[in-house]
Amino acid sequence: METYTATLNIDQHSLAQIRQLLPSEKTCFFDIETTGLSPSVSNVYLIGAAEITDDTAYLTQWFADDYTSEAALLEAFSEYLSRFDTVVHYNGTTFDIPYLTKKYIYHGIADPFLKTDSLDLYREINSFCRKHSREKGAPNVFGTVNLKLTSIEKAVGFDRGQDFSGKECIDIYTTFMQEKFAHNEANMASLRGSLLSHNHDDLEGTILSTLMLTYTKYEPNMPTLSITEDTAIFNDILPEGLTYPFTITYDNVRMSGSEVTVRVPLYSGTLYHYFPDHKNYYYLPDEDMAVHKSVGGYVDKEHREQATALNCYVKKTGTFIPVPEKYTGSEPVFHEKNAPKGACYIEDHSASAVEMISFLL
Repeated sequence: METYTATLNIDQHSLAQIRQLLPSEKTCFFDIETTGLSPSVSNVYLIGAAEITDDTAYLTQWFADDYTSEAALLEAFSEYLSRFDTVVHYNGTTFDIPYLTKKYIYHGIADPFLKTDSLDLYREINSFCRKHSREKGAPNVFGTVNLKLTSIEKAVGFDRGQDFSGKECIDIYTTFMQEKFAHNEANMASLRGSLLSHNHDDLEGTILSTLMLTYTKYEPNMPTLSITEDTAIFNDILPEGLTYPFTITYDNVRMSGSEVTVRVPLYSGTLYHYFPDHKNYYYLPDEDMAVHKSVGGYVDKEHREQATALNCYVKKTGTFIPVPEKYTGSEPVFHEKNAPKGACYIEDHSASAVEMISFLL
């Protein structure tokens, strides 16, 4: 087994923002290279891991320069991982972690992933895209053709240039081993360099892709609400040190620079707030409203009737902000008449900016 160390070429501004987005100071990144997809008939020949310390990203790579170093590779990575409580990866939930877990079991080595939290950047990004999905076949909200690591890292400004596919890397490693048996040191060095460079770029791309959490992990900071004649405008500024890598727009949302803006068209007219437990209400036809029986009991029977689901309401005329059906905030929700389970609205003057922007995003 051979061990290599290097620093990654990531600017300090990006690293500072990435550290701010990570769930813990004790966080590392990792990526693996294998000779196949099944751990039972293939081997892991390269593990790369990186950590951010003192505004520098440090890379460590463990390379199997023979067919007997797999256990040593796993032991070295396990020892490295013991210093961290969170491990970050790109789609490692699907491949890297289960692959290594089976290898640890095979070699009788304790699985280090049992003692670490896991942050899968791909799942975070994919979940955000699905939540704000557009028409089938249209680009996702980030404007990338897909959510592969190479696409996301380009979006945040990292272009690795010429690279090798996984299959090509396997071929390169096979050729490396052949050259080793033939003692062709010069060819070995070139082939090894290609493999280490590919893994190096995977780690650099993964670290930079953490910047996407600026979108997916957004939480209201200091939102404000302003009302125009026909629009509710929510504005928020990201916490100090955070900026969006690039501008995205979806629905009525714009995330750009260090700002979030949500523009919501207002509804003007009369809407109805429906009470859910109509059996406990009377409907008063003269007033066109429902009142609880504790109050309606004092109204003459001629002027009241048992409320139904469609007339158990109070009505209000004014301007309203449309809200998602999932809205569960503290403000009363209004609907159009005869549609107690239809589109939802709240009064514009009562909207809590923090509450609203959370639901809108």
